[in-house]
Amino acid sequence: MDYDEMLEKGQEEVPDDLDTESRFEMPEVDTRRDGSRTVLENFSEFADKFNREEKHLSKYIQNELGTAGHIEGDELVLNGEFRRGKINARIEAYAEDYVFCDECGRPDTSLEKEKGVEILKCQACGARNPV
Repeated sequence: MDYDEMLEKGQEEVPDDLDTESRFEMPEVDTRRDGSRTVLENFSEFADKFNREEKHLSKYIQNELGTAGHIEGDELVLNGEFRRGKINARIEAYAEDYVFCDECGRPDTSLEKEKGVEILKCQACGARNPV
């Protein structure tokens, strides 16, 4: 395969909307109190937007907040009362650690496991970084 063929193949694999700066918008955190529990009502929307498994995102949020919880349908039910801002800060930290590429800052990434280590692989620039 010569250079021109490889260049053409590479350009075909780049997402069409890659140069659109505002294409990634973080959803608003939507919570409610349910007794002594906090329910993140639009939890699955975050997992979908980040293109990550709900279980991975849930585990991260629970660890960061120091609580237990479970996924119930599209919602994440957390034991304890947490302010919306605190949950939002943890979700933003997750996006920074597990969604946005360290090299180019794009959200076009995937998580892969190699030899027991999670690797953040960027579809836009090809960077591979352990997380």
